Amino acid sequence: MIHRPFVVEILWRMWWCTVAGMLLLPSCKSPSAEEHFTLRIRIAQDPDCLHPIQSQSALATQIEALVMMPMIEYGARQLELHPLLVKDVPIVVERTDSTTVYFVEFREEARWDDGRPITGNDYAFTVKAALNPFISNPSWRSFLKNIHHVRIDSANDHKVYIHVARDYMLGSEVSGNVNLYPESVYDPDKLMRGYEVYELAHRDSTGWTAGESDVLRRFAGSFQSAGFCKSDIQGAGPYRLTAWESGARIVLERKDDWWGNQLKSEDALFAAFPQTIEYLVMPDEAATILALKEGSIDLAAGITPRQFISLKQDSSSSPALHFYTTGFFQYALLELNLRKSALSEWAVRRALAHLADVDGYIRNVMLGLADPISGPVHPRKSYYNDTLRPISFDPAMSRKLLEDAGWADHNRNGILDKTIDGRLQELQFSLLVSGELSRQVALLLASEARKIGVEIVPESREMAVFISDLNARNFDLAAVTISQQATSLYDPFQVYHSQNARPGGGNRSGLQSPLVDSLIMAIRTTADEAERSALYRHFQAVLYDAQAQIFLFSPRERIVTTHRIALEPILRRPGYLENAVRRQP
Repeated sequence: MIHRPFVVEILWRMWWCTVAGMLLLPSCKSPSAEEHFTLRIRIAQDPDCLHPIQSQSALATQIEALVMMPMIEYGARQLELHPLLVKDVPIVVERTDSTTVYFVEFREEARWDDGRPITGNDYAFTVKAALNPFISNPSWRSFLKNIHHVRIDSANDHKVYIHVARDYMLGSEVSGNVNLYPESVYDPDKLMRGYEVYELAHRDSTGWTAGESDVLRRFAGSFQSAGFCKSDIQGAGPYRLTAWESGARIVLERKDDWWGNQLKSEDALFAAFPQTIEYLVMPDEAATILALKEGSIDLAAGITPRQFISLKQDSSSSPALHFYTTGFFQYALLELNLRKSALSEWAVRRALAHLADVDGYIRNVMLGLADPISGPVHPRKSYYNDTLRPISFDPAMSRKLLEDAGWADHNRNGILDKTIDGRLQELQFSLLVSGELSRQVALLLASEARKIGVEIVPESREMAVFISDLNARNFDLAAVTISQQATSLYDPFQVYHSQNARPGGGNRSGLQSPLVDSLIMAIRTTADEAERSALYRHFQAVLYDAQAQIFLFSPRERIVTTHRIALEPILRRPGYLENAVRRQP
């Protein structure tokens, strides 16, 4: 799925038992024995919203997938697209001068909770809703604007033809890897049917008549209401939201009459073993560890490395707890706001990069459970530019870069300063953090910076406020963790193209480079694999030289479970599929 938006590492015996259970083999526990199985998962804080087009947290993405199932999704064992709401993954049926036409057909059995069949009208609505120019989160828009037209077969509304920009490299993903919304619930007056996909994708909020804008605004207001964010959430997935007590818990209940039950033997993605899934909000890690030991929760991911290793080495924990580490497409970086005058200087940005002791962070904060990175392309990708080395930790080089750029302590207060646009500006930055690991990294960076006369002040934020500040560009520096889609190809458009540097866009740093823009567009449209790989490597090198961000490391997920459940770790965020978790016999 978008911003999701997995190779499984698990013992053969556990895998066979899962498959056997799906096939109702007598050697394993049957689903009927699990009718009252409640899976309890610790989360550190509430997600921002459970509304795929609106939400921006990885936790929200995780929960939304169980309620608002996508049309197609990457499998749990291999990173290949699997059909869910549709009979097959999108297939190419035609090429025109400007588009590639993909065809999908919705399953006859796929239905909404009120019994209505899922049709092309629901798909067209979802695309149009995301492209509405008055929707506050434009991340889906950046992806779905590659769709030029959605044509529903006049004789069968289960059949849909999707016209995608001709050479867009993620044509299959953009055609179907989206969470579907029921039009009858989210747009009962069918307001969005009055607009064409192409016009929505290519006109901004100023390109409409007063009457058209009024309708679009009215829909956006309703669509983004608190009800659709926190309570009145409906989708085609195996679970429904039954409770959300902010700061306490989120509860999903399995739909007993879910249409996908008959397909469980076809694909593990249709699994729905726990009857109830409770996400328990537990910010305090000590309380989380105690709850795991007592068995009041079953699963906790994102345990800090120190606690994870300490707990694993505690012999008293070994009989009751199981430990998993898995890598996935995620990396940590420091976002730099290039709109700030000091950070608009390359020398300042590179000096800050030389203050980041990445090897020290991996050794002392992550306790070895991470790998250094030098750019946004994950090292597992075949087109990763392995000639780029992480920026070295070198405070002496930082000092020299700043000195050569005219920064000095002119007023003798211990902080470097410089006259910019007629006024003295001190080299002082706030650094937004959310979570314990990023706080530790921030404190270490601030300590090194202080030694050479740069003041960095870490400021902790709750996740929702943190995301809001990022989107509003209300930051100097920010410690960010990025989860990439599990696609074979990486589309950097949303994060690095100049078009997305505006508030709300994915280009938070504000980097605006004609060369970067041209490389991104070439990557998106080049069909030749070797040529595309060369473009990817060039893009990484240009970004490396621009120093718009400070790349840190790719962490390995740390998951602890009780002996009560059987878990299959995966490479897709968050490292497991809660719907496929089974109770141990």
